[in-house]
Amino acid sequence: MKKIFLSIFLTTLLVLTSVSFSTAATENNIIYVDDDGGADYTTIQDAIQAASEGDSIYVYPGTYYGIITIEKSLTLTGEDKTSTIIDGQQLGEDMITVTAPNVHINGFTIQNGPRGNGYNSGIKLEDADNGILEDILFMDNCWAAEIRTSEGCIFSNNQVVDNEQGGVHVVFSDSTTVTKCSFVNNGGRGIQIAKGSNQLISSNTFIDCGVEVHDSLPQGNRFQCTMIDNTVNGKPLVYLEQKNIRLVRNAGQVILNRCNGIIVRNNDLTNTVMGVQVLGSTFVKIVGNTIMDNVHGISVSKSFFVTIRNNDILNNSYAGVGLYHSSACRVVLNEISGNDYGVYFHGTVLNMLCLNKVHDNKRHDFLISSALLPFDLEL
Repeated sequence: MKKIFLSIFLTTLLVLTSVSFSTAATENNIIYVDDDGGADYTTIQDAIQAASEGDSIYVYPGTYYGIITIEKSLTLTGEDKTSTIIDGQQLGEDMITVTAPNVHINGFTIQNGPRGNGYNSGIKLEDADNGILEDILFMDNCWAAEIRTSEGCIFSNNQVVDNEQGGVHVVFSDSTTVTKCSFVNNGGRGIQIAKGSNQLISSNTFIDCGVEVHDSLPQGNRFQCTMIDNTVNGKPLVYLEQKNIRLVRNAGQVILNRCNGIIVRNNDLTNTVMGVQVLGSTFVKIVGNTIMDNVHGISVSKSFFVTIRNNDILNNSYAGVGLYHSSACRVVLNEISGNDYGVYFHGTVLNMLCLNKVHDNKRHDFLISSALLPFDLEL
């Protein structure tokens, strides 16, 4: 009788163990893709459609064409980013659209994405919290990537090269990390941040581009960011937030956010998105700098008592000096030429232009809406 019970117990244990192993084997599957055949699928989209939540898709080297949509949490891995290529053929609005959380994409070249003047992107994360984009080469897209309404996303160890409008656009998204990436020649804009906070921008290299911050946040919110150990054209990207009484020298780009008493003096600020950007700051002096061949030369927004003096502000593709919703600022003794707009004041009051040399700007030397001195006073 004991032998019968022992036999039944061992048989039951064996069955339960087999079921357990079978269940484990079907969870978090790896699905293989090869455009030459011999794998589970020949297209990435077919593999995504077949995948379950939490699965991994492994893509062998080759060139994969077309638009991709990811609506479930999964991992998409290319074997080698230089030889595993996703080519968008300039179709659609976004090349890869992710609308699920916890998606991890790595190991690809993302190229030839859609064109246009908007934010058409190689990869777009939308409502896709905790997405990870890493070890990817983005090239020849409109924008490399857009992170929209997605919190806690990571963009790391990527190469972002020769994208038409920009590198990474972060909008309506908090707690984004962009780290250890190289941005080269992306329409001047390596990273553009709008309407999000608590961002971390660290250990990135920018060549012929930089970082642009938009401060038009919802009422009651303030832009907050940590930018550390970044370089622009081989010099430090200086980002100061809520700092007082500092001298900025030898910078590649300068961004001042809610600062007071900062002096930006004798810098060569060229070939980036904004030579100097001033947001919500007071008593700032920008003196004796060469600021040329950027998208924006000097941009001052929602600030007071900013002095711009004795600078050479040349050949910037938008405004040489732009003042927006700012007051009690002085622009004096500057050389401002070859820009799209020389001096552009919008929504400003009680500012002063005096003794500048403003000439040969492409659209307008002056485009000013100001309650005081709507023209330059010259000797």
